[in-house]
Amino acid sequence: MKQTIKKFTKHPLFKFFGRITSILFILLIIGFLTIYNYIEKQNGEYITQLIAQTQTTFENELIQYTSLYPQKNIQFFFDQHYQQLSDNNIIKLEIIDLSNKRIFQYDKTPLPPHITSVFKTISLSSSETSKYIMLPINDETFALVYTKKIQSYDNKVYSLKMIIALPSNTINMMQDTMKKIFISVSIILALVVISIFPIVYYQYSALEEDKYKLLRSNFQTLAALGNAIALRDSDTAEHNYRVTYFAIRLAEVLRMPVNNFPALIKGAFLHDVGKIGISDSILLKPGKLSTDEYLSIQKHVEYGLEMIRSVEWLQDDTASVIAYHHERIDGSGYPKGIKGEDIPYCARIFAIADVFDALISKRPYKNPLSVDESLLFIQDNANILFDSAMVDAFTSIASSLYTECYNLETDALEKLFLDAVKPYFDNLDLISPRKDKI
Repeated sequence: MKQTIKKFTKHPLFKFFGRITSILFILLIIGFLTIYNYIEKQNGEYITQLIAQTQTTFENELIQYTSLYPQKNIQFFFDQHYQQLSDNNIIKLEIIDLSNKRIFQYDKTPLPPHITSVFKTISLSSSETSKYIMLPINDETFALVYTKKIQSYDNKVYSLKMIIALPSNTINMMQDTMKKIFISVSIILALVVISIFPIVYYQYSALEEDKYKLLRSNFQTLAALGNAIALRDSDTAEHNYRVTYFAIRLAEVLRMPVNNFPALIKGAFLHDVGKIGISDSILLKPGKLSTDEYLSIQKHVEYGLEMIRSVEWLQDDTASVIAYHHERIDGSGYPKGIKGEDIPYCARIFAIADVFDALISKRPYKNPLSVDESLLFIQDNANILFDSAMVDAFTSIASSLYTECYNLETDALEKLFLDAVKPYFDNLDLISPRKDKI
């Protein structure tokens, strides 16, 4: 069950719709934030209007009153306007002078402690002229805690602090508006997703089919070209399957990043593609090569790079193995004589796999060596010809690799190879260079 779920979650279509869902979710959040800010702005304008309507009445009348009746105090003014306080849903009001002396206080009903605490602590900075905070009193009613500086006719400055009870119908209206918008946006987004799903799925399926055809064609070309060189050089197409399989297993033991495997696989399969330009008299010579012949055969690297230069699927990542798998750790290799970690990682991996298969295989110019003899040669040349850490890793798997695949027929070896390659190429379970043979 876990394997099924894991396979499903790794499917490209699942990942694709996962990305689509993520984008829609982000758009949903942005939409709600935009709507919320709009509603908050509308609510803020309503509250500001309510405050202005409430306090302006008192402020104007208070200034007018103190101007006409300077001998009267502010307490007397509010005594005359008690009913007006109640009519404006004011449930608490205070006026404080600059010395922090309370000039007037009005309390209509007891308030919850959290409202009272905010009312006591709310204050204005030197740059502020007003401030408000809205807090819930109960499930249906909110308290608007408000403070503002006011000035009387004789230029005395007071702090006016009020708590206004917002009518329940106002709160209900705000909540209903939010609910309606939430439901509307959710329905719209759901309809968008439902309507585009078939279109996206159809287009994605068509894209995957085209991708599959292209990949199948590319991989068949890769295998056909690589095997053609192997047949000419080694009398068998099995060489490319083995060396690529060895390289994959070594890379896995070394925990090479998954994204690097396609480059290793393609490069391994085409590592000697340039030998098509080498004369048979040199390539198949049973004896030792002369200096000129050796220099001539080295040109297969240059020929190989030239052959893949115009093939976009190959040129970006395959070149590193083709170009550098004959380089050596001590700098004695060719074509550039680079050494150590200057040699690309995939090329260092493949160099071990290629030499090991060459040693255990029969060639026109040599008989095969045993696994132990071949492995001893590689170990003796650790840190000379080969990366020593890679030699250690290969030593742990060399015998099992030989037992696993050396005596297999071509069809069985090809299947083993494709099973190893499958995790690193999309749809490779549908691709086989020999699938259409008659």
